[in-house]
Amino acid sequence: MTRPAFHFLVDVLLLVAFMAHLWAAALVQFIFPKGTEADGWRVWGMNYDAWALVSFGSLALFTILTLVHLILQWRWICNFIISRWAKRTGHKIEVHDGTKTIYGVGTLIGVLTVMGVLLAIAEIQAVAPKLPVP
Repeated sequence: MTRPAFHFLVDVLLLVAFMAHLWAAALVQFIFPKGTEADGWRVWGMNYDAWALVSFGSLALFTILTLVHLILQWRWICNFIISRWAKRTGHKIEVHDGTKTIYGVGTLIGVLTVMGVLLAIAEIQAVAPKLPVP
């Protein structure tokens, strides 16, 4: 498979994953009743929890494909930023491919760290409902 054909395949799969997530999220949001009222409701044999899982799975696939897309385009992204920065500062800037890779990995680590910290904060601050005293 040629490089452009692979890029095209990734982009088509990215679109399909996005549309699947959008559809499943809309189904959970607009078709099912809210919260515990959805208990017993089914669409095509699947309940609220199953459709929520489909929505999350399609979001996970979309995220992975987005990362693959960014990896495939990373050289172009770096060159675009470097050329804009050089034009703005008036200095010629040269960055080696290894450095660009380090920037990419560092950016990914930074984004994942921020997401992890936000999830940890949410976990710490989550409040369980109070159970009625009999």
